[in-house]
Formats: sequence, structure tokens, C-alpha cells
Amino acid sequence: MNDQGLHPAVRRIVREHGGDGDLLALLGNALSGADLTALLLEVMRRRAAAVTPADVLAAYQRDRFVRPAAVDPRRVLEVGLLALDAVVPPFAPVATSPLVPLGAHSAVAGVHQNRVIATVRRSEVAADPTNSLALEAAVRRRRLLADDRRSTDVVRLASVDRVVRAQLFDGPRSFAHFTLLGLVSAGRDTGDQTFEFESMREHLRALATVTNRLGFNHVAIELTDFGAHHHGVLDALAASMATGDITMSIRPDRTAARGYYPNVCFKLSVMDDGEDVEVGDGGIVPWTQTLVGSNKERLMISGLGLERLALMHARGRFR
Repeated sequence: MNDQGLHPAVRRIVREHGGDGDLLALLGNALSGADLTALLLEVMRRRAAAVTPADVLAAYQRDRFVRPAAVDPRRVLEVGLLALDAVVPPFAPVATSPLVPLGAHSAVAGVHQNRVIATVRRSEVAADPTNSLALEAAVRRRRLLADDRRSTDVVRLASVDRVVRAQLFDGPRSFAHFTLLGLVSAGRDTGDQTFEFESMREHLRALATVTNRLGFNHVAIELTDFGAHHHGVLDALAASMATGDITMSIRPDRTAARGYYPNVCFKLSVMDDGEDVEVGDGGIVPWTQTLVGSNKERLMISGLGLERLALMHARGRFR
């Protein structure tokens, strides 16, 4: 068995209990989904039966995934409502589930499975609102294409979700669970990179509107084209959006999220106590091409860190 890439603990378990690797083969592939769920539910039932209330309290105190956030929930709710009011319309609000199907992050978005919290029922906790919104947008685009196989109608969706991410974060504004505004625009390629330009401009304006209404009078937006095929889009965006309140720049040396965004993407920052704080991110992704089954499909996603904005507002920035 090739154990390259396995966590050391997994290698040890296979060595001690799995012999030649039959254990991983059985749990990973051989069992049907229903049988695996039944087995894991029984495992969890037995483990839960051995847990005492004192164990639960101890876990609550030490587990970063279940501890409450260090932010006033009233601030988060107020910021979330203000954010939705700022983007609706043209984006339609969606109350998404806190769960998505297993593989929604890895199979669709290319995120490593270890960065999300999987359940024993073939689902996983949402790590980003745009994953859920992309699935809903794909369903709606398929309906449009069923009526008109050349439909160019754009599906625009928005949600405010509390998400959980498994990777460790550093810094005073980083947490295991937090609230994000997510936006998606799903449509069809109409030529001349029109969708890319129009959808990105619409998202950037929406996010800038949110931060402005929250009391941040200036935003800085950095544009990048990882694919090096959309320079015209970046130039047009920089020219059309640069104002006294918005600073636009093109950053070809960006490395963060290379591979996640295959071509055009952006970062959005606000100024807080003299420091540039990144609060937004987005770009064009190919997810709906595989979900809908057409290379002509296009998807723009973006997110805004409402938790970070709420913490800044806790120091008196609310109007």
C-alpha cells in the first residue's frame, strides 16, 4: 500500500490494525455509503455513551471549534443585516443550510478535505458561503438552460453564514468559526470577457458599498490575473472603479490562492487605525462548468469577512 501523504497517525493505525491496508480500503471505498454511515453512527453512539458531562464541559473549554466567538453577537447580526440590505438587489438573499454535501469543497472547489469538518452522514460543515451558493446557482442555471439551452440570464445570490474551517489561523482577527457575506453570479460566456468584467465590477461595487455603509470611507482593491489572459479586464476595472473612495491596483506578484482562482481575482482591504486589513476576496472560478456540464458556464464568487468588520466596529465605528 502506498502511504505517501497519509497523516502519521493514520499510518500508525493502518500498521497496527489494518495489516496490508485492508482497513482503509474497507472504510474508504469498499463499503457503500449507507453501510459506512451506519457503521460510523454506531461508532459515535458507543463513544458518546462513554462520555460524561464533565468530559463534555472539558471539551467545550479546550476545543476551538465549539468555543463561542469573541465578538458581540448583536454586532455580527447588525453587520449581517446591513450587508444584505446593501447588496439586495441585484443579489437575491438565500438562507443556506449550515451543511453541504460531502465533497462540496474538495471535489467542486479543490480545497483539501482536511480543511473542512466532515460529518458521519456524508455531509460537511460549510466552510464558505459561496460553496453553498454555487450549488444553488447551478440548480437554477440548469432550470434556465432546460427552457433555453442558450440562456444568458445571470443568477445572482447572496447569503450571510457562520462557517467553520479546520486549518489553524494566526492573528487577533482569525477564528475557527466566523461570519461571512457570500456573493455569487452564475451565467454564460457571451464573448469578449464581458461576463468576467461585468460580474467582477458588480461584486466589487457591492462589497465597497457594504464597507462604506459600515463607516469605512475608503477601500483598497488589488487585482490579479493568474492566467495572464485577462489583462484587458483588469485594466478596464481599474479605470472604471478608481475614485476618491476606492484605490485600485494591479498586483501580478500575488501568490495567495493561486490554483483556487485560475485567472482573475481580487483582494479588498479597509483601513483600521492606520493598518490595512484584508476583509474581502473573490474571483472567477470554473465550478459551474462541471456542475452544470458546460464549458460555456461562468461563475464569479466573492466573500466579505463580517466578523472582522464587526470587531472593528466594536471600537465605535457604527454610525
